[in-house]
Amino acid sequence: MSEGGTRESGSQGGIGAKGAGTKRVSIGHHILQLLIAALAVMAVVMLIFVHILANVAVEYDIKMNLERELYKCHKEISINAAGQILSSDDFFQRDGEIVILVIDASGKVLAGEYPKGYPKDIELGVKKLQQASVGKETYYIRDIRKYIDNGPQIYVRGVVRRSDTYSRYQMMEYLAAVSILIVSGVAILGGVLLSKRISGSLKDMCRTAEGIGQNMNMSKRMEYDGRFYELDVLAHANNRMLDRLEETFRQQEQFTSDVAHELRTPIAVMTAQCQYVREKSVSREEVKEAFEVIERQTSKVNTIISRLLELSRLDYDRRGIQKDDVDLPEIVQSVCEDLQLKSGDSLRFQLKLSDAHVIGDINLVMIAIQNLLTNAVKYSMSGSVIEVETGMRDKMAYVIVKDYGMGIRESDLAHIFKRFYKADKSRNSEGFGLGLPLTMKIAQKHGGTVLVESREGEGSTFILQLPDIEEVRL
Repeated sequence: MSEGGTRESGSQGGIGAKGAGTKRVSIGHHILQLLIAALAVMAVVMLIFVHILANVAVEYDIKMNLERELYKCHKEISINAAGQILSSDDFFQRDGEIVILVIDASGKVLAGEYPKGYPKDIELGVKKLQQASVGKETYYIRDIRKYIDNGPQIYVRGVVRRSDTYSRYQMMEYLAAVSILIVSGVAILGGVLLSKRISGSLKDMCRTAEGIGQNMNMSKRMEYDGRFYELDVLAHANNRMLDRLEETFRQQEQFTSDVAHELRTPIAVMTAQCQYVREKSVSREEVKEAFEVIERQTSKVNTIISRLLELSRLDYDRRGIQKDDVDLPEIVQSVCEDLQLKSGDSLRFQLKLSDAHVIGDINLVMIAIQNLLTNAVKYSMSGSVIEVETGMRDKMAYVIVKDYGMGIRESDLAHIFKRFYKADKSRNSEGFGLGLPLTMKIAQKHGGTVLVESREGEGSTFILQLPDIEEVRL
């Protein structure tokens, strides 16, 4: 996932390959970019907020201080009989910032002195805080009236410069700004370290995946021992996928080997018969016998290929499943009659057929039932009985095929639905190991399954289960 140059579309460059003209960055770099952008936006927003808050605080502080000091002065000031204004020595300078004056109704200063640079033509405003600007300096003015019995009409005025009050808050604003920048810097540093850890782990996973793709070594696995839960989940998910891929490749190799093995025998027999007829002077009867052998072996090859094609179509949904009303007892009856004719008196079918209908492909369902019954005939002893039952149970239609033949070893039960698997090759030279896998695949395609119970030497019971016709319609 690291940055790099572009590659032509369609090149086999592994995980790092990119389409022509495509520019990509590593996930760690991308996370870091997003983190820096987010922190920058957050820092700017916080600085603006601090600046606005400082201005609001200054306004509020000036207003409250002026109000408090003016009302305090209002109580301290008095006028004697000669009309002189009496006050304490520090009356006209409060808190080192507020300047107090006494003025008359015309604005004339009776006591106190305006600060340097103050505009002296400000009118009386007893109802609100006034504001005046001179150059870059801003002044706040507040007036209140002093009531004196039978005396002149006078006012107490408070004046404060914004810069005197703002200086305290300015320091706080600077400290806040520095703190925000420090915190942002620490966060960015943490983000750099975090992104390196994340991207480093992802790069290791990518290298492992690319190594598997290049070397086809399916035994390798991704390793992650960090603290990030998501990366741990990703590593385990990829390892589970690799487990399945390894099993699939192993099955594919086994499948290829099994197909070659199954086809080699009949082809070898046919080749031998052809060589025998060609190289020796044989009678008409011997030629006929050779052709019969070749015909039987050709039939075997055709059966193997047909079943493999059917399984492949079902595996990849290349065969459409018809939606017919399938009468299971009717199919069972028909198949059993055909098998009874072939087996003669060596076997006997005992049928217990109750009504059972399903929605599905009648040809596929017939193949599944035929496979189960053919297996039962193949593994039954001469003179034994094969019990066949149909019916409905738990919203499922079923076909039960029970034989009293050689049975299946417990160790083989887990494998009998695998392709080309033979539980007893020595006694089943005619089988291909494709009938049960095809039956299971047909059942699954119809929403059902195949169950099996068996004991070696006592026989086997196979149960084909398919959804009830009413359940399918719902």
